[in-house]
Amino acid sequence: MVPSSRDGAVKTVAVVVGGAVGAYFLWPAVAAPAAAAATMKAPGAAGFLISRAAFLANPQLYFQILRTAGAAAAAAAFAV
Repeated sequence: MVPSSRDGAVKTVAVVVGGAVGAYFLWPAVAAPAAAAATMKAPGAAGFLISRAAFLANPQLYFQILRTAGAAAAAAAFAV
């Protein structure tokens, strides 16, 4: 059986969402020493604030999560 492009898309979304959930739970532990971390307005997600350091470390991941899972998930993955 030949895998369809939908199967690939579902796997991609699952990986992105899994990464977002992992980043959500692991990033605060990494960022805790930098208690005075700067925040910024989340691009493309009005009203959300995200960690500037996290965004600058991997902006491509932020925009991939934003496109596939939405603004709330992207902001949660890059939360302070």
